[in-house]
Amino acid sequence: MFGEDRYELYGLPSGNPYAGRPLDPLLSPSDCELILELEGFIRLAMIQAVVEQAIKEKRPAFFLIVGVGNSGRTTLANHVMHLYRQAAAAHAPQFTFLAHGAERGDMTHDSYAVLCSTLLSLRNKMKGHQIPISRELGDWFAELSQKGRMVPLNEYDLQEIAESTARECASREAGFGIRYEGVPDKRLIPLAQRVFENTSTVVVFTVDDYQHANTVQLTEADRQAFGKQGHVCDLNALTPRQIAALATDRWNGTSPTPFDPEGIQKVFGARSYTIGQALRHLEILLDLRLSEYERDEPWPTDDLRIHELWIRLKLWQRDKWNKLDGIDG
Repeated sequence: MFGEDRYELYGLPSGNPYAGRPLDPLLSPSDCELILELEGFIRLAMIQAVVEQAIKEKRPAFFLIVGVGNSGRTTLANHVMHLYRQAAAAHAPQFTFLAHGAERGDMTHDSYAVLCSTLLSLRNKMKGHQIPISRELGDWFAELSQKGRMVPLNEYDLQEIAESTARECASREAGFGIRYEGVPDKRLIPLAQRVFENTSTVVVFTVDDYQHANTVQLTEADRQAFGKQGHVCDLNALTPRQIAALATDRWNGTSPTPFDPEGIQKVFGARSYTIGQALRHLEILLDLRLSEYERDEPWPTDDLRIHELWIRLKLWQRDKWNKLDGIDG
């Protein structure tokens, strides 16, 4: 992006702080600092309390995260997994966390096959971390692998395999967590809850919140049924106040943030923005400001300030360009 070679003028240590991507503290611990509550957008304290209580009571923690594209579903799911691992490690300093992530490309409408794949993945992760598998559990895994869909096991057989897996992991100060990304068939949700209901684990489902024939249509009854054992997190569009908080809290350069918080609230109040969309706008606005700056005096200076009128001008220009459909044709 143009202007990237001048980020030092803002005192930015590692580029544009509003560059959006799914965050994963399990893989990159520093990502944890970028996950923000944003005036109630995410209830991090509640999530942490839920996972800590589940670990204390040795029961599962189920989370259902619902939102449209770019609403932060994957990031929140990853963070839930991180909080669970962190809370479990507080009780067992040598705790080993086996994380299974079923991505969108791995998911099918065959809920049974998805559950079988999950259990076999956990088997492989146990082997990879040199966690011994008893002969009995090994036989269960072999049967699960060989029979497949030809002679499917009962859901209570799957439950027994899950419970045995959890027990044998616990005997070696280990545990597991599961993330199902973009659930394509809502039947997976109650089935997974049944299979893992007697294990000490965390299972996170993300669901697309679209009224479309190819997406899961969760009814209020579905949500209430899930709520009996788990917690539903709705990721709605950001309010103008939350976008202003995002601009301020994500800033890691020279203080203060160049964005005018009141101006942000006024300008971004006319439309609805997901967190991904808001980050993209902030990222581009920062780069545009740098591209127009011809001096070398670092921030804070008025010519690098990103105020309301300038933002309005750039968004107006964006709208005008967007209306030039086929400008080259």
